Amino acid sequence: MNLGAIIEVAIGIVFVWITISLATIQIQEWITSKLDKRARDMEASIHEMLANPNLRSQIYDHPVIRGLTAKKRRRPSSVPPWLYNFPIVRGFTKEKRKLPSYIPAQQFALCLFDIAVTAGTESSLIQQGIFKIRDDLERNKNKPKDQAVIDALNILADTARSAAATEAGTSITNISINLLKKKAAEFSQQYPDYKEVMDRALAEAKLLKNEIEKVSRKQKAADGDDAVFTQLKNGIAAFSVISPELNQTLSALLLNVEQYAAQGESNIAKARKNVEKWFDDSMDRASGVFKRYSQTMALVIGIVIALSLNVDSINLTLYLWREPSVRQVLAENAQSFKIPEEQLAANPEQTMQAFRDKFVGLNLPVGWVIKESGNAIYDSNCQLFPGTDQTFGFPIVMPNLGDSTKIPNKIMSKMADSFNYLNKKCIAPPQSNTQANILLKIFGILITAMAARQGAPFWFDLLKKLVNVRATGPNPAEKVVSK
Repeated sequence: MNLGAIIEVAIGIVFVWITISLATIQIQEWITSKLDKRARDMEASIHEMLANPNLRSQIYDHPVIRGLTAKKRRRPSSVPPWLYNFPIVRGFTKEKRKLPSYIPAQQFALCLFDIAVTAGTESSLIQQGIFKIRDDLERNKNKPKDQAVIDALNILADTARSAAATEAGTSITNISINLLKKKAAEFSQQYPDYKEVMDRALAEAKLLKNEIEKVSRKQKAADGDDAVFTQLKNGIAAFSVISPELNQTLSALLLNVEQYAAQGESNIAKARKNVEKWFDDSMDRASGVFKRYSQTMALVIGIVIALSLNVDSINLTLYLWREPSVRQVLAENAQSFKIPEEQLAANPEQTMQAFRDKFVGLNLPVGWVIKESGNAIYDSNCQLFPGTDQTFGFPIVMPNLGDSTKIPNKIMSKMADSFNYLNKKCIAPPQSNTQANILLKIFGILITAMAARQGAPFWFDLLKKLVNVRATGPNPAEKVVSK
């Protein structure tokens, strides 16, 4: 057995698999970015953690998190609403809220603690009601003027956030809450269709505030707690009214935190570490779900690419085994090959074209060709399961549009005559032979798709090992680096 030929065939196959893997990952990244899959998965995980859609909205609308997004919020438009009815203007008003695809654990903990400190204030409860109105409107938005209402609600939510911070930390509580209610009244006057839901949000905030005050009276500060930590615990107690599940989680994370704090470490710092670890663990689970989704998507994309381009790993292996000159050229190209990660990120199309140029002139058995199959319905040179002196292909029958007027009107009675006006074609590989059939073709396509699912880095590492084996040892430069 020629071991060198086997290694060269393996190098050639892996080289082709790297190409398919690079194309697969580029298409996958494009689809993922268009669908905002990472961001939406993280939003769903944060929703499960907080167990309250209004708290989730408070997290994402916090200035710290909002700074991670690419878009900045616009102020409400002063243009009359009727102007948005014109299609030429409506095209400029479309704007989509961009969610961040990554949130550091430190920033999440900082925002959650900031929200917890103000959780018992009426302003914070009003802000949650505003977010509920906004989110419902965003889901059911069908009028151009709805965007102006959403922008106005966002500005009102900012006012509520400032009022909540003032209400929790200074003595001018009445001034801040009265200003917020005045702004809410102005909103209701400007958009009378939303007056009822705004009044309901204000009333619910008042009721929740009373419930939270009852809980706060039962809350006692432990000996040795600093003022900030005590305020945080009071806010977490307020979560028992807003989101009981979050209250239970945070209470467990802060249970006896003063006993586990290291020497010189404050209680608030230890609590923050616990929350950060909770967030990281939750994101790890979300990453596992996204990884499984990515692997499934990569397999589907790999099948589509392999089927569209007829990248049959079984047929390629047989071809490279029969053509020593082709496999030697591929092996030589593989020795100097490196994955151009920076170029791939900057200009993926140009990089892929440069990589495809390495296969020009090798006449690999990839792609499909359409052959004329004569006038006979049965063609021995185009069979799904070819026998002796037959070749593989997909026979198709299609109308001959040039002679369609000659087809008799009574098709059902003269079907036999109609076949004379049908084109018989055959979709076949460029080098079809008797060694292929539909089952082997499907199996070869699936092997290519599974290889694409593994990813280019995996096959690149294997390619380096195969090249080293072929050269009977690593390159001198690699030996120097290893030392």
